[in-house]
Amino acid sequence: MPAAGMLPGWPRINLQIAFNTGGTQGGSPLWNDVTGRIRGSWTATGSGRQYELDSVQSGTASFTLDNTDGAFDPGNAASPFHGSIKPYRLLRVTATWPPSANQLPRDFATGAGTGNAVATVGTLSTATVAAAPSGQTQAIAWALPPSTAAAVGQGHNGAFSQCDPTGIPVIGQPGQSPGQPWSLSVYVSMATGGQAGLQMWARISWYGQNGTRIATTDGAPTAIPTQPGWVRVQSSGTAPAGAVWARAELTTSQTTTVASTLFMTGWQFEQATAPSAWVDPGTTYPVWSGYVERMRQQWPKGVAYGTVEVGCVDALAGIARLTLQPSLQQRLAALGPDAMFAFNEPSGATQFADATGRRAARLPQVAPSGAGSATITSGNSVQGGGSVGNAGPVVTLTNPGAGQSTNQPGMFIGPPPSGPFGPPETGGWTRIVCFRTTTTPAVRQALWTSFAPGAVGGTGSKSYVEMFIDSSGHFGAGISNADGSAASTVGVADIACCDGSWHIGIVQLSADGTVFTVACDNHGYIGTTTGDYHTTGCTTDSIGGLVIGSSAYLLFSGDIAYATEIPYEIGNDDAYDIGVGFSLGWSGDTSTQRAQRILSMGGYPGQLASLNAAEVMGPADLAGQNAGATLQVVADSEAGQLYADASGVVTLAGRRWRYLQTAPAVLLGDGPGEVPYLGDLSVDLDPDHVYNTIQITNQTAAGQPQQPDTFASNAVSAGEYFPSSLARTINVQDQTEPLYAANYLAGQYAEPQPRVSRVTLDPSSNPALWPALLGLGFGTRARLMRRPNASPSTIQLDTYVEQLEWRGDDQGQLQLSLQQSAAAPYSGWLIAAALHTTLATPAAAGASTVTLSALNGSAANPAASVLPGGTTLTIGYGTPVAETVTVAPGGVATTSPGYTSVAVTLTAPLANAHVSNEVVCQPLPAGVTLPTPAAYPASLDAAATLTATGGPRAAY
Repeated sequence: MPAAGMLPGWPRINLQIAFNTGGTQGGSPLWNDVTGRIRGSWTATGSGRQYELDSVQSGTASFTLDNTDGAFDPGNAASPFHGSIKPYRLLRVTATWPPSANQLPRDFATGAGTGNAVATVGTLSTATVAAAPSGQTQAIAWALPPSTAAAVGQGHNGAFSQCDPTGIPVIGQPGQSPGQPWSLSVYVSMATGGQAGLQMWARISWYGQNGTRIATTDGAPTAIPTQPGWVRVQSSGTAPAGAVWARAELTTSQTTTVASTLFMTGWQFEQATAPSAWVDPGTTYPVWSGYVERMRQQWPKGVAYGTVEVGCVDALAGIARLTLQPSLQQRLAALGPDAMFAFNEPSGATQFADATGRRAARLPQVAPSGAGSATITSGNSVQGGGSVGNAGPVVTLTNPGAGQSTNQPGMFIGPPPSGPFGPPETGGWTRIVCFRTTTTPAVRQALWTSFAPGAVGGTGSKSYVEMFIDSSGHFGAGISNADGSAASTVGVADIACCDGSWHIGIVQLSADGTVFTVACDNHGYIGTTTGDYHTTGCTTDSIGGLVIGSSAYLLFSGDIAYATEIPYEIGNDDAYDIGVGFSLGWSGDTSTQRAQRILSMGGYPGQLASLNAAEVMGPADLAGQNAGATLQVVADSEAGQLYADASGVVTLAGRRWRYLQTAPAVLLGDGPGEVPYLGDLSVDLDPDHVYNTIQITNQTAAGQPQQPDTFASNAVSAGEYFPSSLARTINVQDQTEPLYAANYLAGQYAEPQPRVSRVTLDPSSNPALWPALLGLGFGTRARLMRRPNASPSTIQLDTYVEQLEWRGDDQGQLQLSLQQSAAAPYSGWLIAAALHTTLATPAAAGASTVTLSALNGSAANPAASVLPGGTTLTIGYGTPVAETVTVAPGGVATTSPGYTSVAVTLTAPLANAHVSNEVVCQPLPAGVTLPTPAAYPASLDAAATLTATGGPRAAY
């Protein structure tokens, strides 16, 4: 890093690239620090927008890096990154404040936590200890059992033979590898009763570009004193050739004969020839995360000096590149099937492709005794109800006299010419098929069958698997192993399947072969055996019939789609979810569930964070859309926001999120404790974002009738500011919500609001303000203070941050520009009603979780939407043991509307014991007494709604 990066007025900036992963790859990123290569200025703009009703745009970043050694040239075999210079590698920018030479994570370095610590043997915890020379009274406690070759260190990988994302980069500037001196030190002590004379030493483990350990540097063995004594154990060395990362460790090869507990604190890893006095590593804040999209090599001064222009995009840009298939197909594809025959070919198709590309195509085939009048027709539209997840087209088999147990003419869909025949012979598996028929068979109609010769002919293997519709019109399945010792036939009597509607059948076999599960449309049964159901020796694999040798039986007449085989047992939860997707299009998902579903189905490996997002969604419409567009519909349905935060986590913020921010996180101005802003500030009473005519479209699934659009208008606003229209598409289950949404928007945006176009912040003149600035993120509430010279009063404007743009340079300077929207529309429709309920069960003193009876609005709202983290409550109101408690962040258990009780986690244990039915309420102001239960108001108006007068609901 440049020397200026350690100047006291600015944070330490680190630019890191993970050359080992990107795109939709999973796995752990290994971060290479390239901060020392930054040349000139750089920018990093987070995902955001100019106005709060705009769609959030993906963030971008750009850097110029020194490339005089050709390290970023993919053709340079001598580059430490050779073979890994590719687009869409992960990149992140972090800021550490206060800046420090200590490269270790703060919780590890100070002994305050074990989140960044790992041990090869024993257990880790934290303990309060006698003060170490570095000043800490907290330490990582390592309970070491009698053993040998034990080690503890900074990282997540207990084996220590491989690096992990916590590895400390040890190269970055041209000419740095090898040759950098590094020093490790740690203060160590032992609890009373440990092994006397136990020696430990500090070890620096060095790792190459592939993450494998290539060398170690060990310090001198040091005897560990007993508390309150301390010793500083240390090691120093030069990074060897090929070293890219390092890990700080404390180790011994001495045989321990008694259990011993070691205390470790004051860890320090620094670029120095010898350990210096311990310094706090500072807090590391995420600034920007995303992908390196392009690396353009430039040679501005001829071949002697080269740079590379790095252009980056964030996670939203990557997600927008993911095109979704029809809902069910995308859900099945996300499970990693071995084969998926969607049968969605156009009319006239003569073969049916495997959508995974792993199997050869299946062919329409004629029964051994001829086709008769049977047909197989592709490209048919979806007929009948029951399916939302199947967008079609589908294939139709017409077999007169279907479902007979005697040899008959007809047609079926044969296996791929080269097989395989039957499901996997080892391990678990799942078979799925969607079907529709109006024919109730005389015996049964075969949907998908795999038979060995002996299962019908009586000789050889008796193995078979069949999925069928029986003579009572119910779905069932059968299975047998080779000798017939484990066989089972299971029917699902709950569902009538010959009604002309679509149905989905799912069968599963556990990995050990002992559990055979059969389900149809979310109903199912399990058959078990003491033997092993696994089939062997199957020679057929037919869809729409049982065809073996010279005979065809049980031919099917109806529609078929999505015959899928998955090489493991997916489990009942996934089977249920697939059934819900097939029949309902996952109508009933919360917005959080829908967003996660879209990301998972699109193959995006990153995590989703949710901030109180709980809107109940309608059926999904995914076919042909990119994942980014579908996620935006989810956010609009929630009346919330979707963005990628500074650490790269895709975040869905619910409608309540902004309302709950009643106080600003940062003050911008020239007063005490305020962050100063530069001269680019402008404030405009903007009429361009007045909307008084609203059109809401409630999206439906493919093939479903579209509901009429909903409209709302504000005539007063239109008269004052001229008509201005806003159209939105949402996807909600409740058909009354589009009207709420339209009324809400027409009410919220009927008046112009003061808007800040941009404000640039530079707190280097007051470094104490850096933590507030580095903690800002999308949607954070801020307050802008203005003190005009000729005005006797201070003017304040509350805003929400809509976008952050960081600008820095190779001298370590750092500024932040903010796009902001007005907070006023989110401040007027807030109705406070005191929460009032009772304890559902007794609560013991010292308990940190209590169970409450249903909260206000439980019939329509989940508990978490009524009781946010941080809420203060009085438990035992009116009793001698009454006490005040605080709800922990995320401490309200997940519930569905109609719940009767909810578990709530508190920030601290209860001081007193409480009995059932004690009153729980929000603290009351002085002089206010809670009414008796009989007199407690049940609603805010006679109609028991917030909308009896026709006005908008808050955030609908």
